[in-house]
Amino acid sequence: MAFARWLTAATTALTVVTMAGSALALSCVRPSVEGSFNNWSASPDRYYIVSGTLTPAAPLPPIPSFGETNSGTADTSNLRGVFRVQGEVLYADQTAPLDHYIWVRVGCAGPWCGRFPSVGTSGIMALKQLPDRTLELYSGACPGDIFGNDADTRARIEQCLSGNCADPFPGQFQ
Repeated sequence: MAFARWLTAATTALTVVTMAGSALALSCVRPSVEGSFNNWSASPDRYYIVSGTLTPAAPLPPIPSFGETNSGTADTSNLRGVFRVQGEVLYADQTAPLDHYIWVRVGCAGPWCGRFPSVGTSGIMALKQLPDRTLELYSGACPGDIFGNDADTRARIEQCLSGNCADPFPGQFQ
C-alpha cells in the first residue's frame, strides 16, 4: 500500500517536472524594434525594411502541431508560402512604393513553430533578399518579425535607419 502511494506521488512529480520543463524550454527574449534592427544590420544578408500589409497569394502548407517537429514526423525544412506585400520600403531619408510577391518562411524551435501571418496583417518588417533575388519574411517561434506601424514604432525604426539605433536593453544580456 505504501509503495503504491509512493509510486503515485513519484509519477505525479515526474509528470509535473516534465510539463514544466516543456513549458519553459522556449523562452523568448522580449522583442524590440531596435534589437531586431540591430540583428538585421549585423547579418551578412541584405534586408529591406518595409512598412506594409501581407495577404496570402496561394494556399499555405499546414503548420505542424505541437510536438511533431521534435518527434521527427514533420519536415519543416521548407515550410513557406507565397504572400503579396503592399506598402513601402523605408530608407533613412525616403520611401519607395512596394507591391511585390514574397516568401514567408515559418521556422520551428523544437516542438514550437511560428505561424503564417493572417490575411491583412500589417506592420514594419524586414524582408531578406535570397540568392535568387526573391524576398523572404521569416516567422519564427518567438515574436519579433513584424512590429506595429504606430507613430512611436515608425519613429524608432526611422531613428535606426538614420544610424542612431539605441540599445533597447543596455547591459541586460552581457
